[in-house]
Amino acid sequence: MKKVLFVLAFSLLIVGKISAQNQMGRISFSGNLSYGTEVESLGIGLRTQYGFTDYIRASAEYKYYIDRHNLSAWGINIDGHYVFGISGAVSLYPLVGINCTRWTYDPGRSDVEGAKYSNNRIGMNLGLGSQVELSYNTFLQIEAKEAFIKNYSQFAITVGFMYQF
Repeated sequence: MKKVLFVLAFSLLIVGKISAQNQMGRISFSGNLSYGTEVESLGIGLRTQYGFTDYIRASAEYKYYIDRHNLSAWGINIDGHYVFGISGAVSLYPLVGINCTRWTYDPGRSDVEGAKYSNNRIGMNLGLGSQVELSYNTFLQIEAKEAFIKNYSQFAITVGFMYQF
């Protein structure tokens, strides 16, 4: 999966710049839902983005994965996006960034014996995303990214609704 994401991101950079959404100096906010493969649970997230140029933007996100199998997690992601349009309404972006996560195992929520423990981890994100313009300032975002985290690496698919100011 890691090789596929790398090849896709590299290919998109080579294809060239067709067009980009007008995002320089613009701020956006979004809410999203995710599924993480390690935690095997639904994640709920909030994100903000800022466009430094028409092609480069930064994204900061908080995500909480709902408890499942006595395991829950939350994380903060800071990613960089290189956005380019493939049509008037659709844009793609490879992304790279860092994450800080906290994973909590709590067997007290079930009949399993054991002590509650938590691990904090810092990792790296690598992925690919797209956004589809629904109206002038609203977009549907879809992302697939791998979070490389010691003992907790996971692949996540995210779908969100974004409003841009």
